[in-house]
Amino acid sequence: MMCACASSAAVREAATGASDEEKFHDAREAFASDDEGSPTPRWRRSRAGSEARGAVCTSADVDGGATTRALTGAQPREDWEERDADVHGELERASREMEMESRGSVMARARAFAKASARLAKTMLGGRSVDLTSFLGTPIRWCARMSVLQITTDAESSLGKDVVPRTVRFLETLRSAREATSARERACRVALAILADGEPPASLRKPLNPILGETTSHSVEFPRTNERFESTWEQVSHHPPNSASSQTGPGVRIVSEVRPSPRLVGAHIDVELVGYIEITLTERNETYVSDIPSFEWRFLPRWHARMKRKVKSQIRCEASGYRVEFSYGSSRSVKGLVYGPDGAIEATINGRYDGKIVAESKRDRSVIAAYDFAQTKSIRAHVVRHTHLEDEFDTEVVWRDCFAAMDANKWDDARAAKRSVEERERAKRRERKASGQKFTPRFFDYDARVGRWVRNSRARTT
Repeated sequence: MMCACASSAAVREAATGASDEEKFHDAREAFASDDEGSPTPRWRRSRAGSEARGAVCTSADVDGGATTRALTGAQPREDWEERDADVHGELERASREMEMESRGSVMARARAFAKASARLAKTMLGGRSVDLTSFLGTPIRWCARMSVLQITTDAESSLGKDVVPRTVRFLETLRSAREATSARERACRVALAILADGEPPASLRKPLNPILGETTSHSVEFPRTNERFESTWEQVSHHPPNSASSQTGPGVRIVSEVRPSPRLVGAHIDVELVGYIEITLTERNETYVSDIPSFEWRFLPRWHARMKRKVKSQIRCEASGYRVEFSYGSSRSVKGLVYGPDGAIEATINGRYDGKIVAESKRDRSVIAAYDFAQTKSIRAHVVRHTHLEDEFDTEVVWRDCFAAMDANKWDDARAAKRSVEERERAKRRERKASGQKFTPRFFDYDARVGRWVRNSRARTT
């Protein structure tokens, strides 16, 4: 159980030699730091409840503390510190005991496992909702050999081995939207592209949290049509941890921003992906803005991840007036409704994201658009990762020593390399604070007019 709990996408590991109190106050310092914060985009939503998902934060220039409060439901920092500090301590002690379970004699490992399980069970039975954003206790053995920025291309699919990468499925489905002749069909095909990309993580291992300014880039090439889509990711803020991305290709422009927000809720971790995906069909002059579906790590009756059920996500297009609402259900099912410009339901969406999803006209049940996961195996496309060894902020350069140690199963060396990266990042933060400098991302600028990060033209990744 502890493996799954410690694997939350926003869990961080502190220096092993530090005391519990030092680690916790380091987290407080990090969240209070105002030079690592970013303006609060208008798309960020309150966590006050499901009805508040549409609430908009309009503050365009706030300090780090205010940013944190806006993203966590406007609750004072002291309140959640007092509420969650004891739970974080229990989880951190359980994590250390669980890490000991892989060492020593059989009896020593059994004792460590029993102690960790007892601590975890005590925490879960408390039944409280605990914010894990600042939890620092993940053992290095439970970290994945990738940064959060590499999930789109490098993460193993939960739908099976040797399946087409999710970014390829997304782009292939989205390309068909360009050719659709009606606004209704384009809205349906954009929704199917979002659903083709949506799946829970396959691994319960936690990706490494990117450092501020860390970047990664890749391209997806379709040889049959000689089309190429370029993608750039950058960590534009570390407290809170926001990742911005931009993807461009023939007739399509995609920008997004995401911040994982994990919470321990009883026997599962609820990972809300706060952010948006903005898809523009440039030849149609239509822009679709979508929520990012969230997922859960479940501990019982077995460790697994699944999409969060019965939570409505929306896709809106202001130009055409079309709106799509969809949600996930049991057995990997999805369902949705397509609303026309007059607000009337024009189509329904039903299926499974590991099978077929069909958008049908409500009037005569004719098929408007369809997605078939089985047919994605015939897609001919290549994902090309662009690694820049001369760039100190390239993901593969940032985590090079840590990745090498992981590959060699030298976990003490991997832990030391990870700690070295984090300590250098803290030193840079202190230097900026002392000199009064603000961090400026290389590939993205904050546009206060729209409340979002936008791709700039100053720097290139390929």
